[in-house]
Amino acid sequence: MKIKFWLLAMVLSLASLNAVAAEQVKHRLLIQVSEDSNERLMEALNAAKFVQDQYGAPNVEIEIVVYGPGVQTLKYYAPRPIPDIVKQEKYNGIRIMACDYSMRKAKLRPSDMLREISYVPSGVVEIMEKEQLGWTYIRP
Repeated sequence: MKIKFWLLAMVLSLASLNAVAAEQVKHRLLIQVSEDSNERLMEALNAAKFVQDQYGAPNVEIEIVVYGPGVQTLKYYAPRPIPDIVKQEKYNGIRIMACDYSMRKAKLRPSDMLREISYVPSGVVEIMEKEQLGWTYIRP
């Protein structure tokens, strides 16, 4: 009876170790854009794409938080190639989040913005909360 118990315990232990080994570590990257600069937005998008290339898109969660004057770069009439790149990166799994508070201060509404972006109530609070959850934070 004891042998069966130990054998069962070993099998279960090996099964759980295999499950942990098969689980990939998911990296989480948070990028800030707070300037009204197409170049800064492009740097953030390029950095996000580079990280996806390094780790593999399924292994990294990326969010670009745009607040303050930076929300101006996400207006629906942004110069090319910004709208095309934002659209493509959304489909590649990169989330672009605009600060609702900054938009209200700039008198912007969602109808003024690119359709592919999402919104957070406060960009600064979003960054703080994600950092507390262990996200890696950069500001290009």
